[in-house]
Amino acid sequence: MNKLFRLTLTASTSRALAALGLCALVVLLTACGDRSNGKSDASTTPAPIANASEGQRIIGQYLALDNSRDLSMKLQVKMQDSDGQSREVLLNIAKKREADGRRLFFSEFLSPAEERDRNALITISPQGDIEGTRYIQSNDSFATVKGATNEDSFFGLTIQEMVDGQPEKYDFKLASEENIGATPAYKLEGTLKKGADSRFPRVVMWLAKDNYTALVAEFYDNKNELNRRVNITKSEQINGHWLRTQYTIENPLRKKRLEFEVKEAKFDQNLSAALFSREHLKKVTFK
Repeated sequence: MNKLFRLTLTASTSRALAALGLCALVVLLTACGDRSNGKSDASTTPAPIANASEGQRIIGQYLALDNSRDLSMKLQVKMQDSDGQSREVLLNIAKKREADGRRLFFSEFLSPAEERDRNALITISPQGDIEGTRYIQSNDSFATVKGATNEDSFFGLTIQEMVDGQPEKYDFKLASEENIGATPAYKLEGTLKKGADSRFPRVVMWLAKDNYTALVAEFYDNKNELNRRVNITKSEQINGHWLRTQYTIENPLRKKRLEFEVKEAKFDQNLSAALFSREHLKKVTFK
């Protein structure tokens, strides 16, 4: 168990924290492109660019796509383990952007019923600090974890990935222009900013040239080994907002694969702040 946890965990508490942050995982790289695959076209000759100012301009366009006040959606997740076994969960996800710059996320597991103790509330400060909270029925208490580097044992992902990848923590350069499938794309190389908190000092992203939506993202560790790969296979514009509706996340080290499909989605519904409270978390988790 990571030393950054703020309490000594019982067995039930450990399980309750296991999926911390799933509500935000589904909005990782929220603005996404609708493309058929995530493989580069080898016949395309990359341009010798390495342009820092252009890279920052392009990533700024990408970040600007996530401009909704709030979002609620129903999501189906299929998890495939290294042994080939798979399982599925269905959950409701809500996120809200506060006037003070905070971002709030809430996940409620709908099925199977025994997963309800994985319901989670996550807050991201304007400075990028992350705090996740779960309700523990066994001792009627709340368990909290902080930091971008904590790894979720259920999904095999860090909380940073589960919120949005936090590209604002990186300095990006335009490395080349190449195709993802048949889609012309910018390839951006991201280097972690000095003092920023992340397990991944290097991030590579491919953004569609026509609308700046994300096609693929790769996360590398301090040994420059690929740890994660996000591949977006479908996205849609809903009420003028881009949302990826089908995508996968692969963990090559653990040989795990997550498949996501958005079933329903609504933007700018003026979601109540009460939805993102500990009181609501306890209410929907309590059996």
